[in-house]
Amino acid sequence: MPEPNLLVIGNGGAAIHALQAARASGHSGPLHLVSDMQGRAFNPMLSPYYLAGKILFDDCFPFGEGFYKKFDITCHLGSPVETLDSANKEVILKGGEKLPYDRCLVATGASPLLPPVPGLRTSNHLFTLRTAEDTILLHDALSETQSALILGASLVGVKVAEILVQRGIKVTIVDIAGQVLPHAAHPECAGILEAHFATKGVELHLSSNLERVEDHGSEAVFHFQGNKTIKADLCLVSTGVRPNLDFLNGSGVEIDQGIIVNHRMRTSVEGLYAAGDVSQGRNLLTGKEEVIGLWGNACYQGRTAGLNMAGQKTSYPGAVPDHISTLFGLTLVHLGNPMHQGNDVTILSNRDLSEGPYRLMAFDKGVLVGANLINGFESAGRLRKAMIRKLNWEEHFGPLTRVPSDQEIAQFLADVPDSLSIPSPPF
Repeated sequence: MPEPNLLVIGNGGAAIHALQAARASGHSGPLHLVSDMQGRAFNPMLSPYYLAGKILFDDCFPFGEGFYKKFDITCHLGSPVETLDSANKEVILKGGEKLPYDRCLVATGASPLLPPVPGLRTSNHLFTLRTAEDTILLHDALSETQSALILGASLVGVKVAEILVQRGIKVTIVDIAGQVLPHAAHPECAGILEAHFATKGVELHLSSNLERVEDHGSEAVFHFQGNKTIKADLCLVSTGVRPNLDFLNGSGVEIDQGIIVNHRMRTSVEGLYAAGDVSQGRNLLTGKEEVIGLWGNACYQGRTAGLNMAGQKTSYPGAVPDHISTLFGLTLVHLGNPMHQGNDVTILSNRDLSEGPYRLMAFDKGVLVGANLINGFESAGRLRKAMIRKLNWEEHFGPLTRVPSDQEIAQFLADVPDSLSIPSPPF
């Protein structure tokens, strides 16, 4: 019986790990990769480090030039997919070429989400940071930039703001939310960060609603609600992303915010898998299926899909939303959901960064469900594992009225092993 014909749509972390896993499992049949992008797989998480001059541009391509030849992959690069015909098991490319498959992985990632603001999309001063091309365009523009507006106080937006400030560029961060990092930081933690960013020269405009953008030669004018205007040479939009799903219209694939998959990365359609930012996977804390936009999560989902497509039987239990990043000299850790709400939720913090590392912890019925740490990341790994195991802190500490000390946390989590069934993300 011939080996199945495997086809992967996408050329990012999930796609590459799927192809590698399929070959590692012993699959010797056809392996096809289809992507609308040209060139090697790119890791967008490394873009800020290149812009900051900490790594070379070539380092943003972690799988190297010879990956596709090494694993005998037939590449169809620069070939956008128009339609996926799940009934006939074939992918139709732009131009009409048809590629049949026995099993197919959708790993098309996500694209920047641009707010529907008049004049924004057509502005000559608009930049995003998702692809290799985006990175080069922004890099080249910075040499002539004196002022920049960052639309979206996300982790990417704040990280780029730090890089621009270090280059002597005047930076304004604007967000419709009332705080920075609205999806990663508890409001109390965000307040500490905002005060710190201001000391570095960043101008913050929060709870600001952008109404329109007008280009005026070498700069753009941004008009906000309340007759407020801001002028800037450059605008970086970091307001989120949306999964690349348009080509699946009519395919019968079950889609919510992303493609619904099970623990083997199978979709609702026979022979079709999905992984990475285009899919919804299990959040180990909530038990719900969510889009978890983490490079490591995408890679593990891809590897799981590749093994199962090649005939193995393996599962990926899910992930915990987490992130660690240095922002203007402060190391911020985000674990789970620090903004968790409910009648049984207790939020504890030591409040004052001057007293040492800042720690905010959110508990639901005594179980840790979220945390923010500033300059105190040493315990992050064990806290993450305590969340996964749903350890009850009240059973150990009694009523939760204060943040446990580092020593108390170390003693409580002493029996938590250094490694669990949930592996650390690959790089």
